[in-house]
Amino acid sequence: MTKYDIVIIGAGISGLSLAHYAAGAGLKTLVVEKTERVGGAVHTHRFETGAPRFWVELGAHTCYNSYAKLLGIVEDLDMIDQLMRREKAPFRMLVEDHLRSIPSQLNFVELLASVPRLFFLKKQGQSVKSYYSRIVGKGNFDRVFTHLFSAVPSQRADDFPADVLFKRRQRRKDVLRSFTLPNGLQSVTDAIASGPGIETATGSDAVQIEAKGRSFEVKTANGERHAADSVALATSPVDSARLLCPDYPDLANELAQVRVATVETVGVAIAKELLSVEKIAGIVPTGGSFFSVVSRDTVTHDGYRGFTFHFKGDQLDLDAKLRRIAEVLRISSNQIELVATKQNIVPSFRVGHEACVKKIDSMLAGKRILLTGNYLRGMSIEDCVLRSASEFSRLQTQTDSITG
Repeated sequence: MTKYDIVIIGAGISGLSLAHYAAGAGLKTLVVEKTERVGGAVHTHRFETGAPRFWVELGAHTCYNSYAKLLGIVEDLDMIDQLMRREKAPFRMLVEDHLRSIPSQLNFVELLASVPRLFFLKKQGQSVKSYYSRIVGKGNFDRVFTHLFSAVPSQRADDFPADVLFKRRQRRKDVLRSFTLPNGLQSVTDAIASGPGIETATGSDAVQIEAKGRSFEVKTANGERHAADSVALATSPVDSARLLCPDYPDLANELAQVRVATVETVGVAIAKELLSVEKIAGIVPTGGSFFSVVSRDTVTHDGYRGFTFHFKGDQLDLDAKLRRIAEVLRISSNQIELVATKQNIVPSFRVGHEACVKKIDSMLAGKRILLTGNYLRGMSIEDCVLRSASEFSRLQTQTDSITG
């Protein structure tokens, strides 16, 4: 059994960014991942046949120059020069199976009458619906904005806290406003995982965390055992609760209160000449079986166009999803040349979530257990990295107080 300074369970951007900070500080670091790939919801599917060098994103789609912590890691990896501009393209709404511009669906009289409330209404304690329906008008919200907001987390977002989805952050003017990389966003997580001082074990499902005095032992389904001074969980709240329950039932119970939703994602590649749909950044439907479509038209390819559909969970089988995709794109199903699928478990926030996180953090105080993930600060990549940075800072403070 090998001894590590820290064992991190989960190799998504949360776990890997934490590993980056730990290894950078000289800690012997192991990342355990139950699937055969790293990246988690940062998932660039690279088609190996049919469309050379063509990829689609099956999770996170873009990054911004306001992602300061992520950009710090990108600079550490010497990848800042690889950042690639995303071309401009419009978003469209799908209204009764017709693509319409977003402005065409708005009542501007109602909008102008409501917008002044933006200057005195407070987001804190408000849901997306209670806050934004007063900012844009109830009619505009029900007709347009409820669908636009739901497209962001790929689930109905009316009951989300109003301050979770969009956050003001300082932008770096020396970096492209929005960007990806030539081989997709997973290039970043791949680079972190292969960085110095980080050992990764994919296909290794953690099944138990056992406290051993001041240290821990992590057991996996394939019989491996890893000893560690500290352990970090960068998994879904459901999985984290399961692993913590035996030794930390109160913490596990609090984590189990975090709601989650299932998003079923289908990415497709289609020969350019077969498509008549205009160049678009994405599509937001006003109802139906999916929450959003994100196009790869913002990163053009000579021969193919790509589209990622985020479907509601447990509604359609794959054949039905492909038929629906073909209907939206105005092609036949047999013209869809390449297909990739993924299922993501995402948090389903509610007003009061901040109090839940404060309670979780109070339970973590003084413990060498770290929790990170998209269910704490928020769902964006930057939110995940910020949480990991905060947890690593807490670990360093605890270590300094012990050694000092």
